[in-house]
Amino acid sequence: MVQINDMYYALSPDEEIAASGECGGAVTSILKFLLEEGIVDAVLAVKKGADLYDAVPTLITDPEKVIESAGSLHCGTLNMAKVIHKYLDGANDMKIAVTTKPCDA
Repeated sequence: MVQINDMYYALSPDEEIAASGECGGAVTSILKFLLEEGIVDAVLAVKKGADLYDAVPTLITDPEKVIESAGSLHCGTLNMAKVIHKYLDGANDMKIAVTTKPCDA
């Protein structure tokens, strides 16, 4: 049984994803699974732009492209809720998985 303050580690079974992720690629594998199974229509993630400080919000619908956003990007914050509202019309007609750090939410 899971208790308060328990800690678990997860590792992607996909070696390429595991090597690309920040800490084992578990989140990237979960996002890929969600797209493959049709549980979500898209993943809103952040890809590295021109350099480490250039975060580019990206809407991904192809499960094979999820790996392009693997790993955390420690840079200026993005307001992902604003991105959804402004560019995706609130995503009212889509099921979207959003990956974000608390400061980007």
